Amino acid sequence: MTFSIRKRLLLQLLTLIGIVWFVVTWQVYTDTQHEVEELFDANLSQNAKILLTLIKQEIVEHKEIKLTKYGHRYEHKLAFLIRSKTKKVLLRSISTPLFPIFNSNSYHDYKDGKYLWRVFTLQTEDFLIQTGERYYIRNELIEEIIESTLTSLIIALPLLAILIWISVGSSFKSIQQITNEITVRNPEQLQTLQIRKIPLEIKPLIDALNNLFNRLSQAFANERRFTADAAHELRTPLAGLKIQTQVALRSNTPEQLQQALEQINISIDRTTRLIEQLLILARVDTSQKITTTSIDMYVLLSQLIVDLTPQALEKNIDLGLEYTGKFYKIISNQEHLYLMYRNLIDNAIRYSPQNGKVTVTIYKPFSNQLVVTILDTGCGISTDQQQKVFERFYRGEQQNTLGSGLGLSIVQRIAELYHIEIQLENMEKGLLVTTYLSK
Repeated sequence: MTFSIRKRLLLQLLTLIGIVWFVVTWQVYTDTQHEVEELFDANLSQNAKILLTLIKQEIVEHKEIKLTKYGHRYEHKLAFLIRSKTKKVLLRSISTPLFPIFNSNSYHDYKDGKYLWRVFTLQTEDFLIQTGERYYIRNELIEEIIESTLTSLIIALPLLAILIWISVGSSFKSIQQITNEITVRNPEQLQTLQIRKIPLEIKPLIDALNNLFNRLSQAFANERRFTADAAHELRTPLAGLKIQTQVALRSNTPEQLQQALEQINISIDRTTRLIEQLLILARVDTSQKITTTSIDMYVLLSQLIVDLTPQALEKNIDLGLEYTGKFYKIISNQEHLYLMYRNLIDNAIRYSPQNGKVTVTIYKPFSNQLVVTILDTGCGISTDQQQKVFERFYRGEQQNTLGSGLGLSIVQRIAELYHIEIQLENMEKGLLVTTYLSK
């Protein structure tokens, strides 16, 4: 299901603005109503006091005077009534009802049947003055204020929607730029996105895309390298197999046939090991997300000794594990470390002579470091070749018939993944490989 962020954002913003406007309008209405009532109540009180001042000078006889003409359209909505101290009506405005007599200096609501009045009563020794006005005046004023406010807001809403639409569209230009750049790319173009102005909100998306491009580029490079390596390295053993098969087919004696079949068996073993190492190397190369657990290195190395003992016994090699202390636990990937040390110990066995010795030692020189060494009784590796042996398919001077030249490449790749330092050192008799692991 697809949707427009621009439209959704516009709808959400207008909805939120509408809610805020409703709350503000209600607050304006409430405040206006309160202030209008305060103002009109004060006006009633002031009018009563002004009338008191005037009647003291103008009224000399206690007679009722009734006004018969309006001067303003609102005048019939206003009222005043003056009584003498005997409660006799002296003066009242047109359409003024006879308000009940309320307590002095007080406000009251009075309904004369059709209209609701707000009445203020002022009583002195000689007069009782009441001023009043219909509530309709107050309500009409409040309605006009609210209507004026709402009209302005309603007129502003479409203009605000247009401005939001334009501003949101402008903010999305960078997304459109990214879309265009990705759209025109070929599958082989996996370079990172180079956008100069990146909004902070989509920067994580750009970083994730660039990270994905880097991983894909690395994966494709590993795939191409694996294909090239496999094609290059498998060509020789397969050609050898074909030759040995042809020799076997042309054999005239059982001895020649037996010898040819033995060579075929050796070639198959070498090809099998080469394929296994290639697959292992490809799996390690493509390890992007590494799962780590707590590993007991003593248990892992002990298992390796058990697994490689049959291979050592074929050459009568003394294979053993030495250790000092306890608690050799680190956080790492067990499968990768197993592959790494299997290749190191396997190489030590392969390049040690008959009746030789391979010793694996584990110790902890510091609380945050473990050291694992593999010492063999082979011929060692010359100093100028110690770096080259980690290159792929490099077999060195002492080529083994079953060697693929990938074992130490696998070791090097795993060491890079887990920041393991490896040192090679020629001893008086044999090669010492030292690995430093951080806990």
